[in-house]
Amino acid sequence: MRIENISVRGLFDRFDHDIPLDPRERIAIIYGPNGFGKTMILRIVNALFNSPIRSLGRMPFGEVCVDFDDGSRLDVVRDSDNHLPRLRMTSPTAGAMVFDPSSEDLQLEFPHASDANEDDAPSLRRVGYSLWRDIHSGELLDADEVLANYGDSPPLHVDVEDHESVIPPWLRQVRTALPVRFIDTERLTDFSSYRMRTVYRPALRRTRPGRTVRRYSNELGRKIQKTLTDYATLSQSLDRSFPARLVKVSDAQSLSTLELQEDLAKVEERRTEIVEAGLLTQEPESLSIPDIDTIDEPRRSVLTVYAQDAKQKLSVFDDIYARTDTFLRIVNERLLYKRLSVGLDGLKVTNSEGSNLEPEMLSSGEQHEIVLLFELLFETKPNSLILVDEPELSLHVAWQREMLKDLQDMADLSDFRAILATHSPQIIGERWDLTIELKGPVQV
Repeated sequence: MRIENISVRGLFDRFDHDIPLDPRERIAIIYGPNGFGKTMILRIVNALFNSPIRSLGRMPFGEVCVDFDDGSRLDVVRDSDNHLPRLRMTSPTAGAMVFDPSSEDLQLEFPHASDANEDDAPSLRRVGYSLWRDIHSGELLDADEVLANYGDSPPLHVDVEDHESVIPPWLRQVRTALPVRFIDTERLTDFSSYRMRTVYRPALRRTRPGRTVRRYSNELGRKIQKTLTDYATLSQSLDRSFPARLVKVSDAQSLSTLELQEDLAKVEERRTEIVEAGLLTQEPESLSIPDIDTIDEPRRSVLTVYAQDAKQKLSVFDDIYARTDTFLRIVNERLLYKRLSVGLDGLKVTNSEGSNLEPEMLSSGEQHEIVLLFELLFETKPNSLILVDEPELSLHVAWQREMLKDLQDMADLSDFRAILATHSPQIIGERWDLTIELKGPVQV
């Protein structure tokens, strides 16, 4: 499933915008003056595919229509006197399906004061749709504030699955078929582990947000470790079954002298590439390819099975190698007087004098480049729609000119489509055919 067109009506009670997506292209670029709604359009699309439906009720639009390539259409209508949006999905096969959240009963259960320590959590009472009151302070809280402030604090527990159950099954299916990822302008700060001390949780120690580049460094280290674990598991399995498979190889199945020579050379070349990428430790001695012409048929059979096993083992690295190789190539083409490498510890930055630098010590532009590339190469699901707000942030104009080409390469590798919201003509370059201009209301 892919999106063909996004229409937003009544944005800020002023603008009507259409975003057609060319099925032949993986990238679309929206541009226009400040205040015309570029960022808000991305936020609306992200909320529709990732957030509770009620979050759409807070956004400044009248109607959103999303047309898909299978002929189906999703309409979201938000009335001025009813902030809860109504959804309608029509498809050639299933007909029309309507969802009105104002008629649904949203149940979020919270403990009473007798069930929890009052120092840890307040006693909340539901007083309306998506609205609760703290009976001690009298403060009214909506579901977003309740989940943000108390959903992760034992003994108070919010069953988010119950909270999300108000999403209709057909919308869940659409969200599964089309993953959407929003990369916003605050991408350098990692709020995922940030917990703020509030009046309701005075004993909670305030922690500062970290840097996204550090979290992604740790994530890459874990991805490499998992790949090495998979490699070791497969190697052990193949080694255990090697004798049994060897005796089943007939002379007719053995590779020819030329084929065996080529296979062994390719295995060693591939292993070297993986080692140089930082994904595998260099072995003490490289494989010494024997003179195949002097080896008799039985020994050629052994080398045939060995070559087949070696190729299968190294294939475990295919996906992460392709992504890591692209990642390092692009970053190291940009960095001046520094070089980025990877390993079990994640990202490693070395300056031209050979000293190591913490990733957080990189400039904001360098961090923006690394974070954006990591998101697109390692965090993106196949067939995703990626929404990127101001990809040019902190980037030198020379880097901006290379971005579109790099995005095209990454889109092909990770199988995603992207909508960019930008002010940068350098990013657009010669590809004005990819752009959609947001225009103001028609003056009568």
